[in-house]
Amino acid sequence: MLAKERLLFVLNRLHIQPSVSIKALSEELGVSISTIQRDLRILEDQGKIQRERGGALNKELTDTLSNLTERPVGEKELINLPAKQLVCVKAAELIKNGDCIFIDSGTTPAHLVPLLANKEIKVVTNSVYALDKLVKEYRGEVYVLGGQFNAKYDMNMGPITLEEISKFRFDHAFLGVSGIDLDSGEIFSADFAIGAIKQMVMKRSNHTYVLSDDSKYSIKALCTWANLTEFDLVFVNSFPANRKKLKNIVVCET
Repeated sequence: MLAKERLLFVLNRLHIQPSVSIKALSEELGVSISTIQRDLRILEDQGKIQRERGGALNKELTDTLSNLTERPVGEKELINLPAKQLVCVKAAELIKNGDCIFIDSGTTPAHLVPLLANKEIKVVTNSVYALDKLVKEYRGEVYVLGGQFNAKYDMNMGPITLEEISKFRFDHAFLGVSGIDLDSGEIFSADFAIGAIKQMVMKRSNHTYVLSDDSKYSIKALCTWANLTEFDLVFVNSFPANRKKLKNIVVCET
């Protein structure tokens, strides 16, 4: 692939996801890490991206994400799809027959659904996006939390949702994120109402987990709702070699 084609590839990728990693681009394009680093320097000099340690960010998304700027669920469905599936395969190993689990809103947690087919469990969710998959792929017991439907996030939310969460006790809760600050460990949501739901779920769960792909690194959003240290495990598809990795971070590999 020619240099101009690589640059266009990177820009196109950053148009559909907030960040890219040097390692992933190197593997996907079949070129050396130094070549990708050089390409990113060119794009940064052109003012088209913002370089970060281990990758680059979409310059248009380097400001704090909010419910006004975060992309709808439908636009994020195919972003980093293999990575999302990979972390869910590993996380699903924790689920045992008889468990009651919570599946969070967002595209990543929903990829747990195909992995539940042979499990006898109770599934609770406020995600209409996940519910659509559950209806098609799961024949077990499902509880759908009510509330105000938000079409952008394809989920139910608000005071009614919080009240209904308080009636459950979960064995495992699998939560998605809008962004992760690897320096502070802060975990973000683009909406305070969504952050409140995640916090309530954590209070009602015996074990809590983060499911994230590496496109969420260095992305900051409006609401901080937890820290990486608060979770039993944090499932990711990759982790920067130059960062200190907490003991609860699980790097899922094929």
